[in-house]
Amino acid sequence: MDLINEEIIEWFHSVLRNKLSTKEFEQWLYDKEEILEESLGKDVYFRLINLNYNSKYVMDELEGQLTKILNYRSVEEFKIRDLLNRFVYIEEEFISSCSQIYREYCNGYSFFRMIALKYIVFDYDDQLADPVKRSEFSRQYKDELLNEGLRLLSFFDSNEIEIISENEYVDKRHKDLKIEEQYWT
Repeated sequence: MDLINEEIIEWFHSVLRNKLSTKEFEQWLYDKEEILEESLGKDVYFRLINLNYNSKYVMDELEGQLTKILNYRSVEEFKIRDLLNRFVYIEEEFISSCSQIYREYCNGYSFFRMIALKYIVFDYDDQLADPVKRSEFSRQYKDELLNEGLRLLSFFDSNEIEIISENEYVDKRHKDLKIEEQYWT
C-alpha cells in the first residue's frame, strides 16, 4: 500500500466522525477508483467497494476496515485520539472539545481528569454559554489544558495508553506520569 494522501485520509475521517453518509462515501469510492486502487492497493479497494452499502449494518463493517487502514486498533481508539487532536490543534473546537472530554471522563476515561474537572468546575452552571465567560475560560486555562492534551497524545503515540474497547483502556504509564490523579482526588 502506497502512502495515503490527505484527501483520502480526510474522507475516511469524515466517515468515522459520522459527517458523511455511507451513500456519499460509496459514490466517492466509485468516483476515485483509480487513485484509491493506487493508494490503497487493489485488494483493500475491492474490500471497500464490495461492502453492501444498502445494509443497515454497513457502518460497522466500514468502520472496522477504515480503522484498520488508518492503523487504529479500534473505532474507539480513533474517536479518543481524534478528540484529542481536534482539542489541541483546532482552536475553534477548544470549548466543544472540553465538553466532549468531560463526557468521556464521565464514561470512564480517567486520564482526562485534569481537563474534564477544570472544564466542569468553570462551567457547572453553563457559564460557557456566555461569550465573555468563554474568553475568560480560554485565557485562564487554555495553555495549561492544551499542554495536557499534548502530553496525553504523547502517551498514545508511545503506546503507554491503549484503548482496548469502548470505555476500556490500559494505562502502562509509571505512576509518576499520571499527574491527573493529583487533581481533586
